[in-house]
Parts: sequence; C-alpha cells; structure tokens
Amino acid sequence: MTTTINAVSGTGLVNTPDGSGVVKLQSNGVTTNALAWATVTGTTGAVLSSYNISSVTRNSTGNYTANFSTTLSDNNYSTFGSATVQYSGSTSAVQVVCFGDKANSFGIRSTTQINITCYASNLPGYTDPSQLSFAVFGN
Repeated sequence: MTTTINAVSGTGLVNTPDGSGVVKLQSNGVTTNALAWATVTGTTGAVLSSYNISSVTRNSTGNYTANFSTTLSDNNYSTFGSATVQYSGSTSAVQVVCFGDKANSFGIRSTTQINITCYASNLPGYTDPSQLSFAVFGN
C-alpha cells in the first residue's frame, strides 16, 4: 500500500493516503518516481543505500536477488542498472547488468523481488562488480 500524491489536470493535487509510509508521486495517474532503488557491494550483496529494498542476496558470482519492502502493484515495471568493475593491469570490459539472466532475460521478475545478474563483455560467465546500482520504475 502507498500514499499517492497525484497532480491531475483540472483538479490539482489529489492525495490518497493509506498509512504505509511509501510515497508515490504521479502526474495524471502515471508514477514519476522510482518505486525502488539500491546500491550494493557486488562481492557480498551488502546494501549500501536503498529505498523500498528489504534485502539483497548474492546467490552466486554476479547473481543477486533483490526483495522489495513493499509489494509493487504489478510486474510490468521498467528497470535500470549500472555496475562498476575494478580491474588490475590493462584488462578492460563493458560491464553488463541484466534483470533476469543471460539464458532467460525474464528471470525472477515479480511484485516482491527481482533477479539481477552482471557479466563483463570479455569474460565467460557472471562477474561480481565492485558496486552495483539499480532502480525500478512503474505504477
């Protein structure tokens, strides 16, 4: 449940509280703020900073499950992620963040949790980033 502040053309601000402590900002019924976000340590999954994320579990190298504190209204949300990798020497790669896994791009994507995987473009398999950041947007 959320407290929704909706800017509706013609009627102004409409506030719909439910006491959950979560605030959703809307413009004509479309949510404009992140529903959840976090920055975690890639090697452990330890949460450094977050909003609406109760925990992040490192399932295996480069594979994480993030649990939402408050259930989302549906699983048709948009995701964004970035990862930082520190390499020694001259090795470089593009770090790729997927929501799901390389074999099944949908993976775990529900109203209560999402699966996140990371891999480097020039390395086989998943890799642990130094730091992983992600955000979830939707209604």
